[in-house]
Formats: sequence, C-alpha cells, structure tokens
Amino acid sequence: NTHLSSKKTLKRKLIELKLARELENKYSKENILEKYLNTIYFGENCYGLLSASRHYFDKEPCELSLNESAILASIIKAPKYYSPYQNYQNCFNRKNIVLKEMFSQDLITKTEFDKNINTPIKLAQKNQTNKGFDYFNIASKQLDKVIKNSPYSTKQINVYTYINPQIQDFLEKSINSCEVDAHKSAVILDKNAHVCAYYSTFGLTNRQLGSVIKPLICYAPAIENNLVSSATKILDEKTNFGNYSPRNYNDKYLGNISIKKALATSSNVCAVKLLNYIGVEKAKAYLKKLNINTTNNDNSLCLALGSTEQGSDLLDITSAYCVFNNKGEYTAPSFIKNITGANNNIIYQNHQENNKVFSDDTISIMNEMMKESVQNGTAKKLKQCKQKLYAKTGTVGNKNGNTDAYTISYNNNYVVGVWFGNKNNKILSNNTTGGSFPASISSELWNNLYSMYPDETEIETSDSLQEVYLDKIEYDSTGNLVLADENCPLRYKFKALFKKSMVPKKISTRFTSPTIEKPILSVNNNEISIRLCLTQCVEAKIFRLENDKKIEVFDSSKSKDKIYLDRCMKKNFTYTYIIVPYCNINGKTYFGKEIVLEKIKSPVLETDDWWNI
Repeated sequence: NTHLSSKKTLKRKLIELKLARELENKYSKENILEKYLNTIYFGENCYGLLSASRHYFDKEPCELSLNESAILASIIKAPKYYSPYQNYQNCFNRKNIVLKEMFSQDLITKTEFDKNINTPIKLAQKNQTNKGFDYFNIASKQLDKVIKNSPYSTKQINVYTYINPQIQDFLEKSINSCEVDAHKSAVILDKNAHVCAYYSTFGLTNRQLGSVIKPLICYAPAIENNLVSSATKILDEKTNFGNYSPRNYNDKYLGNISIKKALATSSNVCAVKLLNYIGVEKAKAYLKKLNINTTNNDNSLCLALGSTEQGSDLLDITSAYCVFNNKGEYTAPSFIKNITGANNNIIYQNHQENNKVFSDDTISIMNEMMKESVQNGTAKKLKQCKQKLYAKTGTVGNKNGNTDAYTISYNNNYVVGVWFGNKNNKILSNNTTGGSFPASISSELWNNLYSMYPDETEIETSDSLQEVYLDKIEYDSTGNLVLADENCPLRYKFKALFKKSMVPKKISTRFTSPTIEKPILSVNNNEISIRLCLTQCVEAKIFRLENDKKIEVFDSSKSKDKIYLDRCMKKNFTYTYIIVPYCNINGKTYFGKEIVLEKIKSPVLETDDWWNI
C-alpha cells in the first residue's frame, strides 16, 4: 500500500515478497501493524485509523469502544460494501463476525461478547467531519510523489500547504448545508493553481466532464487558430455528422447565432461543429497541455461534449481553467508549498513550471465570452455576485436524466469548481443541471470569498486586441462582419473584440453614403408606379426630370407607403425619374448616389383598357 501500485501481477507479488522480508528484518510485528493501520483505507476518504476514528465516531482512537473498534476492523475488507453509512446491515453483520472471532480466540470475555454482539452501530453525524481532512488526504498523495524515499524513514519533517483555513471552513459548510440527494465536491484554487481549499463527500475520482470541456477543446482552440471570432455567426440547428447526431438540451435550437452566444447557451451542435473545424487530434493536443488525459479511443466528435474513455476529476478540470485568469499559462495544481527537515533545511520547494497553452489575445476573447455566460447564459445564478465573474456550466446525462453537474467559475484571483453527482451513476434528483445547484453553491462560495477578499476588478485585456464597432443591421440581416461607418447611430452598431490581425476590413457606408436596391418601375392604368426597396434607416426622394430640371415628386419619409404613383401622365410622352437615397442622423442629412431609372414611355391611347389593345 505504501510502496507499490495496486496492479495484481506476478511481478508485483515478487517485489512484495522482497519488501515484506525487509520490513520483517527492520520492524517488529507491532510496528508493522501500526504502520499498516496508519495508512490503510477505511472508506469515506479516510486513510489511517486516526482519520477513520474521527470520521465515523468523532473520537480519538484511544476513546473507541470494543463495538466501535470491531466496526472499523470490519470496514477494512471492503470499505464500500461494509460502509456503515451506505450499507448498514452489511457492516452490522460483519462486525458480529469480528466479535465472534475475537471471542473464539479468547481476545475478549464472554461478558464483553454478550454486551456487544448485537449492539447497534452509532455513528457521528456526517457534518461533524474532521475539518480539512479531505484536503490533507489529497495532499498526502502529492507528498508521496515529492518525497522520493519512504515517508517512514523521513524523520521530523514539516509539510507546509496552501490551505486557507477560513476558505476551507466555509467551503465545507456550504457543501454540507446543501440538502440535495447527491455526492458533492468543491475546490478553490488561486490563479497559480495553488489549492486553497478542497472538500468532497465522494472523493477525487474521474467522471465525464460534459460541457465544461467546451471552452478548452472547442472554443479556445478555434479562436487560437483564427477560425472564428466571438462575433462570428454559426448555425445552431440539428445536424448530422456522419453517424453522429448531437442534440441540444431540450432539443432547443437557435438558428444563426454568434460564437459568444453559442458558448453562453452551451449549444452542443455548435461545439461539435467547432471541433469538426479544428480536427480531433489537433484539439486533443491542447487537452494534453492542460493535463486532461485522453486515449487513442477518444477520436470522435463526442469529445466536444466531454465524453472521454477515462474521464477526469474535478481538480484536473478546475486547474485547467486557471489558464483563463493566468494569461493562457497552465500550471499543475499544488497542495504542498514546501517541506522542511529537522534543522529547518528545505527538503522540497514547490517550483511550478508554467506551460503556455493559449495566446494572450485568445484568452482575452474567451474571458469576454465566459463573462456573457454569467450575464445571459447558463451560469446566470452568479450574476448577482459582487465580483466580476466568468463561468461555464456542464451537465452529463442520458435519456433517463442527469448524472453529473458542474459549475467552473473564476475571477481575477481565484477559480472555483463545484460538482454534483453519484458514484453509482444514479440519476440526480430535481433535474439537477450545472446551472442549478452547483451554480447556487458557487454563488455562495463567491460571496464568502468577497467578504474576505473584496475585489471587483476585471481580468486585464490583452493589448494585442482591438475593440471595434460592427454594423448591426448588416450583421442581423446577413451575418457578415462589417465595420460600422463613422456616422452610424449607436443603436445600429455593437462592440466586438478582435485580434488585430482578424479585424474586418470592409467598412459600411450605410449612413455616410446610403444606398438602396434599384426600384421597380411599371405602368398600370395610365399611372406610372415606382416601388421603393428601402432598407432600415434609409429614406428616398423621387425626382421627375422635366426640361432638364429635377422636380421633387415624392419623399418616402412623408408617406406611409413606399410606392409612388404618377397620375399626371401625358400621352405618348417619355418620362425619366431619379431616385436619391438619404438618411438623417443627429440633425444632419446624408445623401447617397443618385439612381437614374430607365426611361419609360406613356401609352398613345387614353382608354381604361389600353393595355389590352
């Protein structure tokens, strides 16, 4: 348990034999048993007798009764199967077997046996867990990696962690106060991926990630490779990708929407389209840099929705989000700051290596997009928090309901990850999604963080970006990204953030030089008809050319109809009309180029049915 992996192989057994002999030579049976009891797993994230005693009974080991000691001895064989919290009767029966065996070997008296054999199991309340134990349980696994030799041969060491006791305390209280029938986990990191607090009712284990993977494998890589900008429009509709047909939540599709809105509403179809643009292997390379493992079997487009062979744990996905508030640099999460020896000499110092995954400008665009997820998207429960927050939610489910729900959120200084689920993949109650209970818990955690460290600053935007105004009319009608002209009113333009190399080149002339499509000219019933094809914000004047003079005969701004009828026709006379588009902005009138219509001749006869002659 302390030196080898858990693989059941012949090689492991042979090494085990050698290690066992060395232990026998160096330690007594009592020493070996003590070391064993201090490391063995007792279930419920409890490693060692001390943690198990505190967790199950809220007692020190020396305070345990015979009945309680037998219960702990029972759990070791199969911690999940004999868990007194999850499988009470199994644990009760096993406890009685332990007592019978102790009595048969004369380790307890007949009186002690009779008193305890059918005594019920009385456990401590779950909310009386040892504060911070889960944190130090996971930290101890990191300790195994940084201490190269056996921890039993390292004497008088001091291990300093990044835990913040106040943050750890309110995180545990928030998780335990949420009365939802599910397992829950939460972690809070600072921007350098130092673990400030961690707590779980389940343990750190791999799960499917759902939509929280989308920013990392779909959106950021697409922006990094200049395939899209946040304003680029993408068609959100039911789409088949060969044999794969992803569906949006509740089968809701929004049509042509921006990349920003696609992320905020967590469109599955749009995420798969982006992954298809990028290519699965290229996208997986980004996950590898973020320490999110994939296998050779993870080669389909369902990877865009967080479906992987091995899954990932909450710590992995939360630390990956640190790239968004740390200028695109990934750092592996760390519990341990440093370790000192007996003379305060430093045995280990945490020197984290930063790995640049995304450029500064990609990160700034992603932050703008994930801010929208809080303001108008699936993470809107965080909208009322005082910090400037950025977030993404995720939900994993099947036709029967949801099995996992996430909210990953961050600000300028911290990243908060919250997960709800069940270890046996039992369906979550109350139709739990990432935007429901996990978002509510996240909101509570952020409010507590704000009370300790008030900070309303936004994450700094890269200097290599340029914010421009786009023509909203053009964008809404065609989806084209066209710069708004200098005279464009505020209501007809909107801001968008671009890499400087990706700023649109075309500039609209809608207001500086307004134009319309060529009008439709016809003759009906001794009348000349001119149908104007006006665009939004543009009006037009019609002039009739007489003796080389322009006479104004119509102004669309003064008429409800956009059709001009000229009833003053002379028989067998040629008419010429000139159309001048214009727009009024802030009291000024801007005219476009004149449109001269083809000449039209009136009929020779004056009769009501002249067109039939």
